[in-house]
Amino acid sequence: MKYYMRSSSSSSSSKVHHVLLLMLQLVFFVTTFDMVAGLDQVHVRISNELDMGIDLKLHCKSRDNDLGEHLLHYNNSYYEFSFRPTYFGSTLFYCSFRWNTDGCAKLYWFDIYDYHRDGSRCTECYWKARLNNLCMLNHDHNQYDLCYSWHY
Repeated sequence: MKYYMRSSSSSSSSKVHHVLLLMLQLVFFVTTFDMVAGLDQVHVRISNELDMGIDLKLHCKSRDNDLGEHLLHYNNSYYEFSFRPTYFGSTLFYCSFRWNTDGCAKLYWFDIYDYHRDGSRCTECYWKARLNNLCMLNHDHNQYDLCYSWHY
């Protein structure tokens, strides 16, 4: 008569391997889902409309990307970048804005792309930085009339 003894360690080891495999599959699904979900690429453009002779320094970031600092001269340059939003609606890019007026340095920031605010509004998100506010192109009226106060 033969007796077979099951080792509890091999059974629990098998369960651990199974759980790890499921977790790896879940991570793979989450990281690739955004790429195949079909969300349109978003293009953001920011123009310096502050005032004659005032240069604008801006620095944009997301949780995963630091886009660096850029210098925009008044009324003749812009900064732009593109990305694909996440399917789960968590995409957020924020920028800091610096300029000097009357010898006084100003520092502001703004969420230049927030999926909850902009996801259904634009895939071509064009902004004009002005002294008193930041205005987005309203594609319905073809005017920069969606204006927001600066955060400081």
